[in-house]
Amino acid sequence: MCKKTASSIFKDKINIYVSECLSTNDFLTKYVKKNPQDEGIIIISDFQTKGKGQRANTWHSDRGENLLFSFLVKPDLSVNDQFKLHIITSISIIRTLSKVGIYDAKIKWPNDIYIRDKKISGILIESQVSTRKITQSVIGIGLNINQTKFNRLNATSTYNELQINLDIKNTLKIFCTFFGEEYLRVNDDFETLKNNYIRNLYQLNKEIRFIYEKNILSGRIVDIDSDGSLVILSNGSKEKFNFGSISFI
Repeated sequence: MCKKTASSIFKDKINIYVSECLSTNDFLTKYVKKNPQDEGIIIISDFQTKGKGQRANTWHSDRGENLLFSFLVKPDLSVNDQFKLHIITSISIIRTLSKVGIYDAKIKWPNDIYIRDKKISGILIESQVSTRKITQSVIGIGLNINQTKFNRLNATSTYNELQINLDIKNTLKIFCTFFGEEYLRVNDDFETLKNNYIRNLYQLNKEIRFIYEKNILSGRIVDIDSDGSLVILSNGSKEKFNFGSISFI
């Protein structure tokens, strides 16, 4: 495998714009199946009719107001290390928001970015696996940029935080720069990557309430395990919880 450089993943790669699609993840997955591509290809859309989130949740976004895109990576990772992709993607979004002037964004485990108690971004990573190795991953991101109203959704946008309109394409360029840098670290040891993630973790060491197997429990978020499980200190002992096994109250 050739050594990656910060600029190589997106440099001279295809950017495909579609005004509307079911979801950018679905579009890109089908596109590369018919047209095999190197990593770095990006699909950008103004609107998703069935934007996807984790656990079959939907992503709602006003047409043309936000950054909706997916891109392809082919990391040299085992299945056991796939959470590293969540780490570097989350940190890249945090760095992007900091670059435009938002300094208090946090990572809400496992796949959202929050500002205080409102969601500004979501991540969906869908990977293909062969013989316990990740052959490719489609990383989908929705980042609220210029949308101002979210009805009943507990959400915010860069406009609501800064009171200025941002150029969506320029925001994508900023993200790509930071992701290119973070992607160079994807094969670093987990503890090194985790430290940066933990520093930016939403509600770290704060008392939380959550639902697990229909029971309401409480505890403090204290760590992330190497498989991406959330570690919560509850009733004097540390318990691990996998994706989708708990919901926060």
